[in-house]
Amino acid sequence: MLLVAVLALSGCGVPREGVDVTTTPPSNLWQTLVVWPLARSLVWIDVRLQGMGVPYHWGFAIIAFTIIIKIVTFPLTLMQLRGMQAQKELQPRLQELQKKYGKDREAMSKAQMELYQEAGVNPLSGCLPLLIQMPILFGLYSALVALGPYLENASFFWIPDLGFPEYTQGLSWIAEYFRAGEFGLLLAYLVLPVLLVVSQFAMQKWMTPTAGAGDQAGMMKQVSLMMTAMFGFFTLQVPAGLTLYWVTSNGIQMLQQWVIT
Repeated sequence: MLLVAVLALSGCGVPREGVDVTTTPPSNLWQTLVVWPLARSLVWIDVRLQGMGVPYHWGFAIIAFTIIIKIVTFPLTLMQLRGMQAQKELQPRLQELQKKYGKDREAMSKAQMELYQEAGVNPLSGCLPLLIQMPILFGLYSALVALGPYLENASFFWIPDLGFPEYTQGLSWIAEYFRAGEFGLLLAYLVLPVLLVVSQFAMQKWMTPTAGAGDQAGMMKQVSLMMTAMFGFFTLQVPAGLTLYWVTSNGIQMLQQWVIT
């Protein structure tokens, strides 16, 4: 719910029915610096693909946009992957420290930091790409809200409308489709959230260092599972275009990791 609330706030000032971002000026700093540039970039890519006769041009515009973002942020991704790989290699030594210090958390934390410094590993290196990714995610959400008229009936393979659902609907659309017997339509919109959960779970399991014994390892696993479930719940309440971006981003991330490691 926190993510949905943040995204709702990030969309403040964007008319629910959408606006023409190519002619309407932004009304605040957030729109000026983030939302309008992202929205106009998507429109520019879409116009080029449409001119080339590409089918499902809006969906492929979002995918192309995702690829560009991943290329631009690749140095950060490389830093993250190298940091995670280094932490995996340190796991045997970390387990030795756990056995040595037992429940003495203060001594354990000090020994861990000394080990990280000795190995030249920053344990927080994996957080930087996420910090960069979140503003893009929030901005893209607001951009898709602003692009409502453009995305109306913008289908992508089995997805009827990349602008559906709106966050104001919450989860009510699921019950409505179920009561109406629109099971095929319901399934069409549930495929991407399911793919998001699967890819997020696989990526987190792949990127998380092999856990040793101790409370910290179990806590990391629980947090990862909780975050994956929360992301899946969150994608049920935002436009399918945003989930398409997220699934594509996860796929590229896993491909990059496979190539690098």
